[in-house]
Amino acid sequence: MKKWKLMLFVAFLLFSVIVLEKKQIINSDVTAYVLSNDDLLILTNWTKDVFHDEKVTVTAPVIDSRIGEFNTMQSFSNGVLLSYDKPLTIYAKHEGFVIFTGHTKSLGKTMTITYETGERVTYGLLKSLDYLPYTTIREGEPLATMDSGTFYLQVERKGAMLDPDSLKDWLR
Repeated sequence: MKKWKLMLFVAFLLFSVIVLEKKQIINSDVTAYVLSNDDLLILTNWTKDVFHDEKVTVTAPVIDSRIGEFNTMQSFSNGVLLSYDKPLTIYAKHEGFVIFTGHTKSLGKTMTITYETGERVTYGLLKSLDYLPYTTIREGEPLATMDSGTFYLQVERKGAMLDPDSLKDWLR
């Protein structure tokens, strides 16, 4: 059997299982497994071990403490909307892996990152995105910018979304 036929068959099979799962005809966790960030985190760490980075850091990581200086916080969807008076640059909190960048209906320009701590963080309502999906990022690197106004933040830790009080601590 040719490779493309095999790949087409596997893709069709996975798609069929996901559709049947959504219609609740079958009960499996294929969607959760396929969309899990655990595999990406394991693969990222393995890649770091195999391909050693020979660069020497000569500056300290940039920490933008202004992200914790929001005016208001309001619950929205699975995260919060934070408001700021001035434009803001979003910096990577830890080393990680970009798993999504794009535009969504409710959040506009959006970026989702899996940090090496295991946290999955979604930043939304951004002005610009500095990375493409499947890119490794370092702690302190600028990820995106936002205009003054609102900014969306969602943090998932160990499969659970952080509540607004926990997000305040996370922002510090």
